[in-house]
Amino acid sequence: MQSADLSTLIQYVDMVWLLVPALVIVFVISRVISLDGFGLVPRRFSRLHGVLTMALLHDDLKHLLANIVPLIVLLGLLMIAGQAHALTTTVLIQLCGGIALWLIGRRANHIGASLLVFGLTGFHMAAGYFQSNVATIFIALLVAILYGGTFLSSIVPWRQGSSWDGHLCGFLGGIAVAYALTLGVFDQILL
Repeated sequence: MQSADLSTLIQYVDMVWLLVPALVIVFVISRVISLDGFGLVPRRFSRLHGVLTMALLHDDLKHLLANIVPLIVLLGLLMIAGQAHALTTTVLIQLCGGIALWLIGRRANHIGASLLVFGLTGFHMAAGYFQSNVATIFIALLVAILYGGTFLSSIVPWRQGSSWDGHLCGFLGGIAVAYALTLGVFDQILL
């Protein structure tokens, strides 16, 4: 394994092994004290911090586990696709999707990492289109097969207990980040 490949693997492992325990630790803490104030509430400046913190909060164990497994898979696919700066890409997806949700989402307390999950889904699918190399196209097809149906069923507005608008904003944020990276918009940030 070349040193560049090893450093990419270490970056991925660090990111995943920091994110997953963080989600679990925050979940355990939220069982003891209420962390609802860290969710995102659209168009409330006092809850703008939720753009980043909402991903750490989950209603229950089922909600948490439903997000951890896809996160590990989708973040792993970032590494396999050779996406340099996977951590920065992930943060940009959360920011873009979260800001979109804050601007246009329905008035509710949005929590959970599903915005990021669907953001990564949109990113991978769009990267396959915009970058058009064998690896990204293959990953885009794999992601479409694994998560395409889940995405479509999760953006219906009448689905109770689901942040359908968060899923949609995350997906669109992922597409926007893939397009921006293709254009080199974030090159100065990623140096």
